[in-house]
Amino acid sequence: MPSVQDRRGHDRTALVCPATVADKAGRTLLRGRTADISPGGVRIVGPRRIDFAEGIACTVQLSVPNPASSGGPRRLVKLKGYVRRACDMGEWKSIVVVFDNDLAKGLFLPVG
Repeated sequence: MPSVQDRRGHDRTALVCPATVADKAGRTLLRGRTADISPGGVRIVGPRRIDFAEGIACTVQLSVPNPASSGGPRRLVKLKGYVRRACDMGEWKSIVVVFDNDLAKGLFLPVG
């Protein structure tokens, strides 16, 4: 039986940064922090706000470190995707969002 890592299409990178997940109507589903990210998706953990179903289309907004030598220390990145998995953890929720395309590859540019 293959391990979980063997089934993933992309390696994950630990990244802790502010994140917000909103549905198509702009309602905030979850506001929290990323736990890990890959070019294919992201796991976000935060306090539960409203109930929503797996499979819902969403937009993720991340405040990531800026790899550019100019500009501020962080930049906002918005990516579209859908909620693949959602897990309640008491008053908190952990969700995995799969991105619609590989735009997240730009997040993995080396800093400096």
